Amino acid sequence: MNMATEKDLINAVRESLRADGDLGRIKAEMRKEVIKLLDNSNKGNKAKLPKPPLDIIFLNELIREYLDWMGYVYSSTVFISECDLPKQPLDRSLLLQNLGLNESESSENLPLLCSIVETFKSLKNT
Repeated sequence: MNMATEKDLINAVRESLRADGDLGRIKAEMRKEVIKLLDNSNKGNKAKLPKPPLDIIFLNELIREYLDWMGYVYSSTVFISECDLPKQPLDRSLLLQNLGLNESESSENLPLLCSIVETFKSLKNT
């Protein structure tokens, strides 16, 4: 195989993966695996880290919910791995309760971060 043909093949495979949406998924999976490897090599150091405060756990869950709602699957996968979040997200009603938010008809289909932003916007306008 000559050099031009090999480059053409690589470009064709890359474009095919990109067109199918698989290239982003593959890149995200690679990042996730690299993070896992780095986490495993730092496991002794990670065990010494204190458990994050509840506020940080809630913030991470809000970010996860937002990423998932937006369809940022690859970012969410890496974020979950990097933050060492459980596979199952916290229950939305638990987040609402602990953040002192009330669910409304207009907010129930939006990520909670949007509700928080809307709350601050309404407070600013009063």
